[in-house]
Amino acid sequence: MDSAEVAAYGRNIWAEQSVIGSMLIDPRVVGLVMAGLTEDDFLLEADQRLFRSFKARFVANQPIDSVLVCQAAAPGDKELNAYAIQLMDLTPTAANVAEYIEVVKENTRMTKSHSIGREIAASLTQEESVRLYQQGLDLLSNRGRDDEADMAKAAVEFNDFLERTPDYLPWGFPLLDEGLDVSPGILVVLGGRPSDGKTALALHMAYAQAETKNVGYFTLEDDRNTLFSRLKASISGVPLRNILRRKLNERDYRLLADVNDEIVKRRLTIIDAAGMTVNDIITRTHAKKFDVIYVDYLQMIRSSLRGRGTRQDEVADISRSLADMARNSGVVVVALAQLSRPAQKGKREAPLMADLKESGQIEQDANVILFVWREDETDSKTPRHLTLAKNKLGLLGQWGITFNGPTQKFLPELTTDRPVAKRREPEYKQQTFYELPGGEPLPWEEEYDHIGAAPNT
Repeated sequence: MDSAEVAAYGRNIWAEQSVIGSMLIDPRVVGLVMAGLTEDDFLLEADQRLFRSFKARFVANQPIDSVLVCQAAAPGDKELNAYAIQLMDLTPTAANVAEYIEVVKENTRMTKSHSIGREIAASLTQEESVRLYQQGLDLLSNRGRDDEADMAKAAVEFNDFLERTPDYLPWGFPLLDEGLDVSPGILVVLGGRPSDGKTALALHMAYAQAETKNVGYFTLEDDRNTLFSRLKASISGVPLRNILRRKLNERDYRLLADVNDEIVKRRLTIIDAAGMTVNDIITRTHAKKFDVIYVDYLQMIRSSLRGRGTRQDEVADISRSLADMARNSGVVVVALAQLSRPAQKGKREAPLMADLKESGQIEQDANVILFVWREDETDSKTPRHLTLAKNKLGLLGQWGITFNGPTQKFLPELTTDRPVAKRREPEYKQQTFYELPGGEPLPWEEEYDHIGAAPNT
Protein backbone atom coordinates (compact mmCIF):
# COMPACT_ATOMS: atom_id res chain seq x y z
CA MET A 1 0.00 0.00 0.00
CA ASP A 2 1.60 3.32 -1.05
CA SER A 3 1.66 6.48 1.09
CA ALA A 4 -1.02 8.22 -0.99
CA GLU A 5 -3.49 5.39 -0.38
CA VAL A 6 -2.70 5.31 3.33
CA ALA A 7 -3.19 9.08 3.54
CA ALA A 8 -6.50 8.86 1.67
CA TYR A 9 -7.86 6.48 4.28
CA GLY A 10 -5.91 7.89 7.22
CA ARG A 11 -9.08 8.87 9.03
CA ASN A 12 -10.04 5.19 9.19
CA ILE A 13 -6.67 3.78 10.29
CA TRP A 14 -8.04 3.79 13.82
CA ALA A 15 -10.17 0.73 12.95
CA GLU A 16 -7.27 -1.58 12.13
CA GLN A 17 -5.30 -0.21 15.09
CA SER A 18 -8.29 -0.98 17.31
CA VAL A 19 -8.37 -4.56 15.99
CA ILE A 20 -4.69 -5.08 16.87
CA GLY A 21 -5.18 -3.33 20.20
CA SER A 22 -8.16 -5.58 21.01
CA MET A 23 -6.04 -8.69 20.47
CA LEU A 24 -3.23 -7.25 22.61
CA ILE A 25 -5.50 -6.57 25.59
CA ASP A 26 -7.80 -9.61 25.23
CA PRO A 27 -6.40 -12.79 23.61
CA ARG A 28 -9.93 -14.29 23.54
CA VAL A 29 -10.80 -12.24 20.44
CA VAL A 30 -7.84 -13.49 18.39
CA GLY A 31 -9.85 -16.35 16.87
CA LEU A 32 -12.61 -13.95 15.78
CA VAL A 33 -10.09 -11.68 14.08
CA MET A 34 -8.35 -14.59 12.33
CA ALA A 35 -11.70 -15.78 10.95
CA GLY A 36 -12.64 -12.34 9.63
CA LEU A 37 -9.43 -10.73 8.35
CA THR A 38 -6.21 -11.47 6.50
CA GLU A 39 -2.86 -9.72 6.47
CA ASP A 40 -3.86 -7.91 3.26
CA ASP A 41 -6.69 -6.17 5.11
CA PHE A 42 -4.19 -4.01 7.05
CA LEU A 43 -2.73 -0.85 5.56
CA LEU A 44 0.10 -0.17 8.03
CA GLU A 45 3.22 -2.34 7.94
CA ALA A 46 3.46 -2.43 11.75
CA ASP A 47 -0.10 -3.75 11.96
CA GLN A 48 0.69 -6.39 9.32
CA ARG A 49 3.73 -7.57 11.29
CA LEU A 50 1.76 -7.84 14.53
CA PHE A 51 -1.09 -9.65 12.76
CA ARG A 52 1.37 -12.19 11.31
CA SER A 53 2.79 -12.82 14.75
CA PHE A 54 -0.66 -13.30 16.27
CA LYS A 55 -1.61 -15.69 13.47
CA ALA A 56 1.57 -17.77 13.79
CA ARG A 57 1.02 -18.32 17.51
CA PHE A 58 -2.72 -18.93 17.05
CA VAL A 59 -2.19 -21.56 14.33
CA ALA A 60 0.52 -23.26 16.40
CA ASN A 61 -1.80 -23.23 19.43
CA GLN A 62 0.80 -21.33 21.44
CA PRO A 63 -0.02 -18.97 24.33
CA ILE A 64 -1.20 -15.53 23.15
CA ASP A 65 0.61 -12.86 25.16
CA SER A 66 1.35 -9.28 24.13
CA VAL A 67 5.04 -9.52 25.09
CA LEU A 68 5.54 -12.81 23.25
CA VAL A 69 3.68 -11.53 20.17
CA CYS A 70 5.84 -8.38 19.96
CA GLN A 71 9.03 -10.35 20.52
CA ALA A 72 8.11 -12.78 17.72
CA ALA A 73 7.07 -9.98 15.36
CA ALA A 74 10.37 -8.09 15.61
CA PRO A 75 12.93 -9.22 18.21
CA GLY A 76 14.57 -6.26 19.90
CA ASP A 77 12.53 -3.67 17.95
CA LYS A 78 11.85 -1.01 20.58
CA GLU A 79 9.75 1.08 18.19
CA LEU A 80 7.34 -1.78 17.56
CA ASN A 81 7.09 -2.47 21.28
CA ALA A 82 6.31 1.18 21.94
CA TYR A 83 3.72 1.13 19.15
CA ALA A 84 2.05 -1.94 20.68
CA ILE A 85 1.89 -0.28 24.11
CA GLN A 86 0.35 2.79 22.46
CA LEU A 87 -2.34 0.64 20.84
CA MET A 88 -3.16 -0.99 24.16
CA ASP A 89 -3.59 2.47 25.74
CA LEU A 90 -5.78 3.66 22.83
CA THR A 91 -8.06 0.59 22.98
CA PRO A 92 -10.00 0.65 26.24
CA THR A 93 -12.04 -2.51 25.51
CA ALA A 94 -12.18 -5.39 23.04
CA ALA A 95 -15.97 -5.57 23.25
CA ASN A 96 -16.43 -3.78 19.91
CA VAL A 97 -13.90 -5.81 17.92
CA ALA A 98 -16.59 -7.24 15.59
CA GLU A 99 -17.52 -3.70 14.48
CA TYR A 100 -13.84 -2.82 14.04
CA ILE A 101 -13.40 -5.86 11.80
CA GLU A 102 -16.27 -4.77 9.50
CA VAL A 103 -14.81 -1.27 9.17
CA VAL A 104 -11.40 -2.72 8.28
CA LYS A 105 -12.94 -4.98 5.62
CA GLU A 106 -14.81 -2.05 4.07
CA ASN A 107 -11.66 0.06 4.07
CA THR A 108 -9.78 -2.73 2.31
CA ARG A 109 -12.43 -3.01 -0.41
CA MET A 110 -12.43 0.73 -1.04
CA THR A 111 -8.64 0.95 -1.10
CA LYS A 112 -8.29 -1.96 -3.50
CA SER A 113 -11.10 -0.73 -5.77
CA HIS A 114 -9.43 2.68 -6.05
CA SER A 115 -6.15 0.97 -6.87
CA ILE A 116 -7.82 -1.17 -9.56
CA GLY A 117 -9.44 1.96 -10.99
CA ARG A 118 -6.04 3.60 -11.43
CA GLU A 119 -4.65 0.42 -13.02
CA ILE A 120 -7.55 0.32 -15.49
CA ALA A 121 -6.91 3.94 -16.43
CA ALA A 122 -3.25 3.13 -17.06
CA SER A 123 -3.79 -0.20 -18.85
CA LEU A 124 -2.57 -0.44 -22.44
CA THR A 125 -4.69 -3.31 -23.79
CA GLN A 126 -8.36 -4.18 -23.77
CA GLU A 127 -7.59 -7.64 -22.37
CA GLU A 128 -5.78 -6.11 -19.40
CA SER A 129 -8.67 -3.69 -18.78
CA VAL A 130 -11.19 -6.55 -18.83
CA ARG A 131 -9.08 -8.60 -16.41
CA LEU A 132 -8.83 -5.68 -13.97
CA TYR A 133 -12.52 -4.88 -14.33
CA GLN A 134 -13.33 -8.47 -13.38
CA GLN A 135 -11.10 -8.17 -10.32
CA GLY A 136 -13.10 -5.11 -9.30
CA LEU A 137 -16.41 -6.94 -9.74
CA ASP A 138 -15.16 -9.89 -7.69
CA LEU A 139 -13.97 -7.53 -4.98
CA LEU A 140 -17.27 -5.66 -4.70
CA SER A 141 -19.38 -8.83 -4.96
CA ASN A 142 -17.83 -10.05 -1.69
CA ARG A 143 -19.12 -7.00 0.18
CA GLY A 144 -20.99 -8.09 3.26
CA ARG A 145 -20.48 -11.74 2.38
CA ASP A 146 -21.97 -14.14 4.89
CA ASP A 147 -20.20 -17.44 4.40
CA GLU A 148 -20.80 -19.40 7.60
CA ALA A 149 -23.60 -20.49 9.91
CA ASP A 150 -23.74 -22.41 13.15
CA MET A 151 -26.57 -24.91 13.63
CA ALA A 152 -28.93 -22.37 15.22
CA LYS A 153 -28.49 -19.94 12.33
CA ALA A 154 -28.71 -22.76 9.77
CA ALA A 155 -32.04 -23.88 11.28
CA VAL A 156 -33.50 -20.36 10.96
CA GLU A 157 -32.29 -20.08 7.39
CA PHE A 158 -33.76 -23.51 6.59
CA ASN A 159 -37.20 -22.40 7.81
CA ASP A 160 -36.97 -19.34 5.57
CA PHE A 161 -35.85 -21.60 2.71
CA LEU A 162 -38.96 -23.79 3.10
CA GLU A 163 -41.27 -20.78 2.90
CA ARG A 164 -39.84 -19.64 -0.46
CA THR A 165 -41.31 -21.08 -3.65
CA PRO A 166 -38.49 -22.73 -5.63
CA ASP A 167 -37.63 -21.06 -8.92
CA TYR A 168 -36.19 -23.85 -11.05
CA LEU A 169 -35.37 -23.33 -14.70
CA PRO A 170 -37.71 -24.64 -17.39
CA TRP A 171 -36.08 -26.63 -20.19
CA GLY A 172 -38.80 -26.78 -22.84
CA PHE A 173 -39.44 -30.49 -22.13
CA PRO A 174 -42.12 -31.29 -19.50
CA LEU A 175 -40.49 -34.61 -18.53
CA LEU A 176 -37.13 -32.90 -18.03
CA ASP A 177 -38.71 -30.04 -16.08
CA GLU A 178 -40.08 -32.58 -13.59
CA GLY A 179 -36.78 -34.35 -12.99
CA LEU A 180 -34.13 -31.64 -13.37
CA ASP A 181 -34.07 -28.97 -10.65
CA VAL A 182 -31.54 -26.30 -11.59
CA SER A 183 -31.30 -23.18 -9.44
CA PRO A 184 -28.92 -20.17 -9.59
CA GLY A 185 -25.20 -20.90 -9.27
CA ILE A 186 -25.22 -24.19 -11.20
CA LEU A 187 -22.95 -25.31 -14.06
CA VAL A 188 -24.75 -27.46 -16.64
CA VAL A 189 -22.83 -29.18 -19.43
CA LEU A 190 -24.62 -30.15 -22.65
CA GLY A 191 -22.44 -32.56 -24.61
CA GLY A 192 -22.72 -33.86 -28.14
CA ARG A 193 -20.71 -34.82 -31.18
CA PRO A 194 -20.68 -32.69 -34.35
CA SER A 195 -24.10 -32.51 -36.07
CA ASP A 196 -25.89 -34.34 -33.25
CA GLY A 197 -27.93 -31.20 -32.57
CA LYS A 198 -26.50 -29.70 -29.38
CA THR A 199 -26.73 -26.09 -30.67
CA ALA A 200 -30.33 -26.59 -31.85
CA LEU A 201 -31.19 -28.17 -28.49
CA ALA A 202 -29.48 -25.33 -26.59
CA LEU A 203 -31.49 -22.76 -28.58
CA HIS A 204 -34.69 -24.66 -27.77
CA MET A 205 -33.87 -24.55 -24.06
CA ALA A 206 -32.64 -20.93 -24.05
CA TYR A 207 -35.79 -19.78 -25.87
CA ALA A 208 -38.04 -21.54 -23.35
CA GLN A 209 -36.15 -19.99 -20.41
CA ALA A 210 -36.13 -16.51 -21.96
CA GLU A 211 -39.87 -16.26 -21.36
CA THR A 212 -39.21 -15.63 -17.66
CA LYS A 213 -35.41 -15.16 -17.40
CA ASN A 214 -32.81 -12.83 -18.89
CA VAL A 215 -30.74 -15.21 -21.05
CA GLY A 216 -27.45 -14.59 -22.85
CA TYR A 217 -26.27 -16.91 -25.64
CA PHE A 218 -22.52 -16.66 -26.30
CA THR A 219 -21.78 -18.19 -29.69
CA LEU A 220 -18.14 -18.95 -30.44
CA GLU A 221 -18.82 -21.03 -33.55
CA ASP A 222 -21.77 -19.61 -35.55
CA ASP A 223 -22.25 -15.89 -36.15
CA ARG A 224 -25.36 -14.38 -34.62
CA ASN A 225 -27.23 -14.02 -37.94
CA THR A 226 -26.87 -17.74 -38.62
CA LEU A 227 -27.87 -18.57 -35.06
CA PHE A 228 -30.95 -16.34 -35.26
CA SER A 229 -31.87 -17.94 -38.58
CA ARG A 230 -31.83 -21.35 -36.89
CA LEU A 231 -34.03 -20.02 -34.09
CA LYS A 232 -36.42 -18.42 -36.56
CA ALA A 233 -36.69 -21.66 -38.53
CA SER A 234 -37.47 -23.71 -35.42
CA ILE A 235 -40.19 -21.31 -34.23
CA SER A 236 -41.80 -20.61 -37.60
CA GLY A 237 -41.49 -24.02 -39.24
CA VAL A 238 -39.80 -22.56 -42.33
CA PRO A 239 -36.93 -24.82 -43.48
CA LEU A 240 -33.54 -23.39 -42.53
CA ARG A 241 -32.17 -24.13 -46.00
CA ASN A 242 -34.84 -21.89 -47.55
CA ILE A 243 -33.86 -19.06 -45.20
CA LEU A 244 -30.11 -19.36 -45.77
CA ARG A 245 -30.50 -19.60 -49.56
CA ARG A 246 -33.14 -16.81 -49.61
CA LYS A 247 -35.52 -19.13 -51.45
CA LEU A 248 -38.68 -18.09 -49.66
CA ASN A 249 -42.20 -18.22 -51.05
CA GLU A 250 -45.17 -16.17 -49.95
CA ARG A 251 -46.17 -18.75 -47.34
CA ASP A 252 -42.64 -18.75 -45.87
CA TYR A 253 -42.66 -14.96 -45.52
CA ARG A 254 -46.04 -15.09 -43.83
CA LEU A 255 -44.90 -17.77 -41.37
CA LEU A 256 -41.75 -15.80 -40.53
CA ALA A 257 -43.74 -12.62 -39.97
CA ASP A 258 -46.33 -14.37 -37.81
CA VAL A 259 -43.77 -15.34 -35.15
CA ASN A 260 -42.06 -11.94 -34.90
CA ASP A 261 -44.19 -10.66 -32.02
CA GLU A 262 -43.66 -13.87 -30.06
CA ILE A 263 -39.89 -13.89 -30.59
CA VAL A 264 -39.19 -10.26 -29.69
CA LYS A 265 -40.93 -10.70 -26.33
CA ARG A 266 -38.28 -13.19 -25.22
CA ARG A 267 -35.37 -11.82 -23.20
CA LEU A 268 -32.75 -13.63 -25.23
CA THR A 269 -29.52 -11.89 -26.29
CA ILE A 270 -27.13 -13.46 -28.81
CA ILE A 271 -23.47 -12.45 -28.45
CA ASP A 272 -20.78 -13.07 -31.07
CA ALA A 273 -18.13 -14.41 -28.70
CA ALA A 274 -15.36 -15.63 -31.02
CA GLY A 275 -11.99 -15.02 -29.33
CA MET A 276 -13.52 -14.29 -25.91
CA THR A 277 -11.93 -15.48 -22.67
CA VAL A 278 -13.91 -16.55 -19.62
CA ASN A 279 -13.22 -13.12 -18.09
CA ASP A 280 -14.75 -11.47 -21.17
CA ILE A 281 -17.84 -13.63 -20.78
CA ILE A 282 -18.08 -12.88 -17.05
CA THR A 283 -17.78 -9.15 -17.64
CA ARG A 284 -20.54 -9.13 -20.27
CA THR A 285 -22.74 -11.30 -18.06
CA HIS A 286 -22.46 -8.85 -15.16
CA ALA A 287 -23.00 -5.85 -17.43
CA LYS A 288 -26.18 -7.32 -19.00
CA LYS A 289 -27.42 -8.83 -15.72
CA PHE A 290 -28.09 -12.22 -17.28
CA ASP A 291 -29.81 -14.88 -15.16
CA VAL A 292 -28.74 -17.71 -17.47
CA ILE A 293 -25.96 -17.89 -20.03
CA TYR A 294 -25.21 -20.43 -22.75
CA VAL A 295 -21.64 -20.87 -23.99
CA ASP A 296 -21.43 -22.53 -27.40
CA TYR A 297 -19.04 -24.16 -26.90
CA LEU A 298 -16.63 -24.68 -23.99
CA GLN A 299 -13.58 -25.97 -25.87
CA MET A 300 -13.58 -22.89 -28.14
CA ILE A 301 -13.18 -20.34 -25.33
CA ARG A 302 -9.75 -18.71 -25.40
CA SER A 303 -7.83 -19.88 -22.34
CA SER A 304 -5.94 -17.54 -20.03
CA LEU A 305 -3.24 -20.26 -19.96
CA ARG A 306 -2.71 -20.12 -23.70
CA GLY A 307 0.83 -21.21 -24.48
CA ARG A 308 1.59 -21.95 -20.81
CA GLY A 309 0.26 -25.47 -20.50
CA THR A 310 -1.11 -28.48 -22.32
CA ARG A 311 -4.46 -28.45 -24.07
CA GLN A 312 -5.87 -30.49 -21.18
CA ASP A 313 -4.63 -27.81 -18.75
CA GLU A 314 -6.33 -25.09 -20.82
CA VAL A 315 -9.70 -26.85 -20.98
CA ALA A 316 -9.52 -27.68 -17.26
CA ASP A 317 -8.86 -24.00 -16.49
CA ILE A 318 -11.84 -22.93 -18.61
CA SER A 319 -14.10 -25.48 -16.93
CA ARG A 320 -13.06 -24.42 -13.41
CA SER A 321 -13.50 -20.74 -14.28
CA LEU A 322 -17.05 -21.31 -15.57
CA ALA A 323 -17.94 -23.30 -12.45
CA ASP A 324 -16.51 -20.56 -10.21
CA MET A 325 -18.42 -17.94 -12.19
CA ALA A 326 -21.70 -19.79 -11.67
CA ARG A 327 -21.16 -20.16 -7.92
CA ASN A 328 -19.86 -16.64 -7.29
CA SER A 329 -22.38 -14.74 -9.42
CA GLY A 330 -25.50 -16.86 -8.94
CA VAL A 331 -25.89 -17.27 -12.71
CA VAL A 332 -26.83 -20.59 -14.30
CA VAL A 333 -24.10 -21.45 -16.82
CA VAL A 334 -24.97 -23.92 -19.58
CA ALA A 335 -21.78 -24.86 -21.40
CA LEU A 336 -21.94 -26.86 -24.60
CA ALA A 337 -19.09 -29.33 -24.99
CA GLN A 338 -17.73 -31.56 -27.73
CA LEU A 339 -17.48 -35.30 -27.20
CA SER A 340 -14.61 -37.41 -28.42
CA ARG A 341 -15.28 -39.17 -31.71
CA PRO A 342 -15.80 -42.94 -31.54
CA ALA A 343 -13.12 -45.13 -33.05
CA GLN A 344 -15.40 -46.29 -35.88
CA LYS A 345 -18.17 -44.62 -37.82
CA GLY A 346 -21.67 -45.98 -38.00
CA LYS A 347 -23.65 -47.46 -35.10
CA ARG A 348 -23.09 -45.79 -31.75
CA GLU A 349 -23.63 -46.59 -28.12
CA ALA A 350 -24.80 -44.09 -25.52
CA PRO A 351 -22.05 -41.57 -24.64
CA LEU A 352 -20.36 -41.53 -21.25
CA MET A 353 -19.02 -38.68 -19.15
CA ALA A 354 -15.56 -40.04 -19.95
CA ASP A 355 -16.24 -39.03 -23.58
CA LEU A 356 -16.13 -35.31 -22.76
CA LYS A 357 -13.33 -34.08 -24.97
CA GLU A 358 -9.89 -33.01 -23.71
CA SER A 359 -10.46 -32.84 -19.96
CA GLY A 360 -11.91 -34.91 -17.11
CA GLN A 361 -12.18 -31.63 -15.18
CA ILE A 362 -15.45 -30.88 -16.99
CA GLU A 363 -17.04 -34.00 -15.51
CA GLN A 364 -15.88 -32.97 -12.04
CA ASP A 365 -17.00 -29.32 -12.22
CA ALA A 366 -20.48 -29.80 -13.69
CA ASN A 367 -23.51 -30.14 -11.43
CA VAL A 368 -25.55 -31.49 -14.35
CA ILE A 369 -24.43 -33.24 -17.55
CA LEU A 370 -26.75 -33.83 -20.51
CA PHE A 371 -25.97 -35.60 -23.77
CA VAL A 372 -27.79 -35.39 -27.09
CA TRP A 373 -26.76 -38.09 -29.54
CA ARG A 374 -27.65 -40.14 -32.62
CA GLU A 375 -27.56 -43.90 -32.94
CA ASP A 376 -25.94 -43.71 -36.40
CA GLU A 377 -23.77 -40.75 -37.42
CA THR A 378 -24.07 -41.68 -41.12
CA ASP A 379 -27.86 -41.24 -41.10
CA SER A 380 -29.37 -37.81 -40.36
CA LYS A 381 -32.78 -39.43 -39.79
CA THR A 382 -31.58 -41.94 -37.22
CA PRO A 383 -33.29 -41.84 -33.79
CA ARG A 384 -31.86 -39.31 -31.33
CA HIS A 385 -31.69 -39.48 -27.58
CA LEU A 386 -31.34 -37.16 -24.63
CA THR A 387 -29.36 -38.59 -21.71
CA LEU A 388 -29.22 -37.07 -18.23
CA ALA A 389 -25.86 -38.56 -17.22
CA LYS A 390 -25.15 -36.53 -14.07
CA ASN A 391 -27.62 -34.88 -11.74
CA LYS A 392 -26.37 -34.07 -8.25
CA LEU A 393 -29.85 -33.32 -6.90
CA GLY A 394 -32.01 -35.87 -8.67
CA LEU A 395 -32.43 -39.00 -10.74
CA LEU A 396 -30.75 -39.87 -14.01
CA GLY A 397 -32.62 -40.74 -17.18
CA GLN A 398 -32.59 -41.37 -20.90
CA TRP A 399 -35.30 -40.46 -23.39
CA GLY A 400 -36.01 -40.62 -27.07
CA ILE A 401 -36.18 -37.11 -28.53
CA THR A 402 -37.76 -36.02 -31.82
CA PHE A 403 -35.78 -33.68 -34.06
CA ASN A 404 -36.94 -32.08 -37.29
CA GLY A 405 -33.74 -31.46 -39.24
CA PRO A 406 -35.07 -29.09 -41.95
CA THR A 407 -36.50 -26.69 -39.35
CA GLN A 408 -33.89 -27.36 -36.61
CA LYS A 409 -36.71 -27.99 -34.18
CA PHE A 410 -36.85 -30.35 -31.21
CA LEU A 411 -40.34 -31.37 -30.14
CA PRO A 412 -41.10 -31.01 -26.42
CA GLU A 413 -42.41 -34.57 -26.00
CA LEU A 414 -39.81 -37.02 -24.72
CA THR A 415 -40.36 -40.77 -24.96
CA THR A 416 -38.86 -43.71 -23.10
CA ASP A 417 -40.01 -46.56 -25.31
CA ARG A 418 -36.93 -46.92 -27.51
CA PRO A 419 -34.29 -49.44 -26.41
CA VAL A 420 -30.75 -48.17 -26.82
CA ALA A 421 -27.30 -49.66 -26.48
CA LYS A 422 -25.76 -48.78 -23.14
CA ARG A 423 -22.18 -48.59 -21.96
CA ARG A 424 -20.70 -48.42 -18.50
CA GLU A 425 -18.43 -45.66 -17.25
CA PRO A 426 -14.85 -46.95 -16.94
CA GLU A 427 -13.88 -48.09 -13.47
CA TYR A 428 -10.93 -46.44 -11.78
CA LYS A 429 -9.40 -48.95 -9.40
CA GLN A 430 -6.90 -48.44 -6.59
CA GLN A 431 -3.68 -50.42 -7.12
CA THR A 432 -3.19 -53.09 -4.47
CA PHE A 433 0.21 -54.52 -3.39
CA TYR A 434 0.75 -57.89 -1.79
CA GLU A 435 3.61 -59.47 0.14
CA LEU A 436 6.01 -61.50 -2.02
CA PRO A 437 6.25 -65.26 -1.38
CA GLY A 438 8.73 -66.29 1.28
CA GLY A 439 8.74 -62.85 2.91
CA GLU A 440 11.00 -61.33 0.23
CA PRO A 441 11.20 -57.53 0.48
CA LEU A 442 9.45 -55.41 -2.17
CA PRO A 443 11.91 -53.95 -4.73
CA TRP A 444 11.81 -50.39 -3.44
CA GLU A 445 12.25 -51.53 0.19
CA GLU A 446 15.80 -52.67 -0.56
CA GLU A 447 16.55 -49.46 -2.43
CA TYR A 448 15.44 -47.21 0.37
CA ASP A 449 16.26 -49.47 3.32
CA HIS A 450 19.36 -47.47 4.09
CA ILE A 451 17.48 -44.21 4.61
CA GLY A 452 17.54 -43.21 8.24
CA ALA A 453 20.08 -45.91 9.13
CA ALA A 454 23.11 -45.05 11.22
CA PRO A 455 26.22 -44.18 9.14
CA ASN A 456 28.86 -46.85 8.72
CA THR A 457 31.76 -46.61 11.12
